[in-house]
This record gives sequence, structure tokens and C-alpha cells, in this order.
Amino acid sequence: MKFWTSLKRKGESMTDKKIKLFIDIDGTFVFDSSAVASEDLKAFRAASHYSQLIIATGRSLKEITYVEEVNDLSLDYKVAFNGGYIVDAKGQVLEDRQISKERLKDLIQYLKNHGVTFDALDNKERFGNFKQENQNELLGLNYDYMDNPYDEALKRTVYKINLRPDDLEQACQITKDLKALFPDLSIFRVGKRRIEISANHTSKGQALEQLSKGSFSVAIGDSENDTSMFDAATISYCMAHAPEDVKAHATYVVPRFRDAIYHLIEHFIKEKAV
Repeated sequence: MKFWTSLKRKGESMTDKKIKLFIDIDGTFVFDSSAVASEDLKAFRAASHYSQLIIATGRSLKEITYVEEVNDLSLDYKVAFNGGYIVDAKGQVLEDRQISKERLKDLIQYLKNHGVTFDALDNKERFGNFKQENQNELLGLNYDYMDNPYDEALKRTVYKINLRPDDLEQACQITKDLKALFPDLSIFRVGKRRIEISANHTSKGQALEQLSKGSFSVAIGDSENDTSMFDAATISYCMAHAPEDVKAHATYVVPRFRDAIYHLIEHFIKEKAV
């Protein structure tokens, strides 16, 4: 089996609960975006002995909680909407940043004018005109399909919007347009046919810095919205299926989540304990 490739290395090892482990959901911990593999779950439990565990995702708080409860996990922090909403283990809200009504109005008008398919998250449910085919990928969240979601979006408190372009070319063009029109919003192209938009000054990297406060931090992910987290972490692991430009931000490239955990234990935990 192909093993990890070291790209760069920074920082020094620390042990016990001083380590803060930031974990992406889709394509990483939940590799197929619907269920956690048994071997990855086993690795997660191994990590709980020496680190604080933080899920950092573009998904909602409800979806993080669903993954936590279904798999009988205990998270120290939950970072939702790419850093737009953060809570600790006691449910205390540490960050609550939605897309402003003013920017949302302009953004929705752009989507309407260009006929862009999308779904939006308001921290209660997912809604939009994107036809969700695999219900398992909703991770326990209700999806409200609408033919005309534009007016409804303006009535709600929206934390994140997922755009669904027809192809890579359109995705690249829309991303370019939106970054020029909305430089204050956080905009990430994820894969070939999804663009994530969240509130201004939000990112997984900012969430990591806010929660780490100088601690030894580890980030594990696979997408463009994980690169800020990779850059901010002491060390980072990127999944091997990720685009090359995303891999370039990580310390190590590994096949699966479990490989990242066992490499971390072997080279940063046991090494320090000797």
C-alpha cells in the first residue's frame, strides 16, 4: 500500500491533551460523505487518549452533532460553516457569524440572474433548488427542496451557501466572479462542481488559531477550505485524493484518516514519550 509522502515539517511534538486535533468531515473522517469507516473510527478513539478532538467542517452544527452521536464520540469543540459557528463541549457558543443581510441580498441576486443552482444552511436545515440525490449524505439534516428558493433565502439567517455549477469551467468562472464582487466573503471552490460561501473573515484556519492559542495543533483534511487550516497548524495531513495544489499546503500526504492518526502517534507521541 502506498504510504505517506512528507512535503514539509514544522514545529515540535507534544503529548497528552495539549495537542488539539482538527478534523475535516467529508472526504476525510467521513470518507464517502455518508458513514465513518470502522478503521477510521478506531483511529479516532485512539487519538482521544492524547488530544482534544475538534471537527472542523463546512457543514452545520446539526450534522457535526449527528456524526458525534451516531458514532458515540465526544468532541471538545465543533467548528461549523468553515468557522462561522463554533461551540465547545458544554454547548457554549464561541463564534456566531452569519452572512450579513446586505451581502446576502446581493449574492442571491447574482445567483438568480445567472441561474446558479444552490443550497443554503441556516443552522436548522438545508434548503435550495439543488436536487439532493443521496439522502445519506445529509447526515441527519432535513433538506427542503424548492423550485424558487431566492426569496426564502432572504428571510432566513444564512451561514453558508453551496453553489452547484454545471462543470469545472463554470465553477472556475463563478468563483472568479464572486471573489471580485464579494471580497469580504469567504469563498472556496471544493472539487469540480461545488463552491462554498460563508461569512466574512471566517475560515477553518482562523478557527484553529482561535482555539489552539499556541498549542501543538494538527489538521487533517482534503479540500481547498482546509488549506488555511493546514497553514495555521503545527503539522497537517492531507488525503491522497486531494488536488495537488491542496496537498502542497500540508506537511504530509496520507491515503486515509487512520494513516494520519497512526503516523502522528508513531512519530510525534511515542517519540516524545521515550
